[in-house]
Amino acid sequence: MTPISTESKQRGARAKERKGAFTIMIVPDNGEKMWSLKLSPDQLRYGFIGLSGFACLLLIAALVFVFTVGNTEELMRLRIVNEEQKQQIEAIQYLTTSVQERVHRVHEMDNTIRRMVGLEEDKNPVVPLGNIGESAIAEEIPGAETEPAAGYVPSRSTGFTRSVSAIIPSTSNEEMDFESVKHTLQELNHQLENQQEGLGKLAKEVELRLDYLSAVPSSAPVRGEISSSFGYRQSPFGTKKEFHSGLDIAADYGTPVRSAAKGKIIFVGWKPGLGKTVEVEHGYGFTTAYCHLSATSVRVGDVVERADMIGKVGNSGRSTGPHLHFMIYKKGNLQDPQRYMLH
Repeated sequence: MTPISTESKQRGARAKERKGAFTIMIVPDNGEKMWSLKLSPDQLRYGFIGLSGFACLLLIAALVFVFTVGNTEELMRLRIVNEEQKQQIEAIQYLTTSVQERVHRVHEMDNTIRRMVGLEEDKNPVVPLGNIGESAIAEEIPGAETEPAAGYVPSRSTGFTRSVSAIIPSTSNEEMDFESVKHTLQELNHQLENQQEGLGKLAKEVELRLDYLSAVPSSAPVRGEISSSFGYRQSPFGTKKEFHSGLDIAADYGTPVRSAAKGKIIFVGWKPGLGKTVEVEHGYGFTTAYCHLSATSVRVGDVVERADMIGKVGNSGRSTGPHLHFMIYKKGNLQDPQRYMLH
């Protein structure tokens, strides 16, 4: 056999390459040099695979872009919602704090009035309010930061306030109605403000009333039996009737005589017919006189409290025996002491 030369092999390979090859020719209109590109089947195949891969990469990139843009918009929306709800929570927390402060002021005023009238103080004033909508917010926006809007309201205070948990609507998976809660707290705050104002007025009225009552000579100045009442009576020194200006209380000689109410000593001395006398000015037009004393224990200008000792039962002046002649004046007019004496 005749061996195949190397040149023959190369010609065969070139012929094979030309078979099925593609040529891309670019012919300019201005007559410039023509440009051509010859591609073999293998080159076309590899080029197609490369273009297909590049197209897939572009498609994947486009999908990622669309997905990312969508998520970014949703994230921005959630951030805006989160910021709005954060501001609403802060507003609710501010209102809750304001309500809490007013509740404590109302409770303090309530106890002040209780002390003024001698009632026992409220020892169980408040119950915790708890967190407002914390779970609802956490479920609505995952990862949202929430703070407890803690506050307190009285469980009982002047029969008015009640637990805010009974006022604020409960929330689970539903979106919390912040405006409704805010409106409720504003209304409660307004009611507490009115209640506080009303209690303030009541406290002033009670204070004035108690001050008046402390000036009323309602305490018996001495323990004993009433021997002669206020008004017209048969004179113990004769047969005719006479006006008796006070109340006679029989007691042992030297028995302590006490002020019928708080006041200021305005007279200590001797009066014709009445003997040793002490007069006390109590305010609100009330003045009392303690007569026929055997001794006095106060001086003009002294301030005395109810039941303070001011002298001792005696028989001085025009008297038939040891007793206290007790008189009450209101705005200068004699009064029946038995109308005022309560204890």
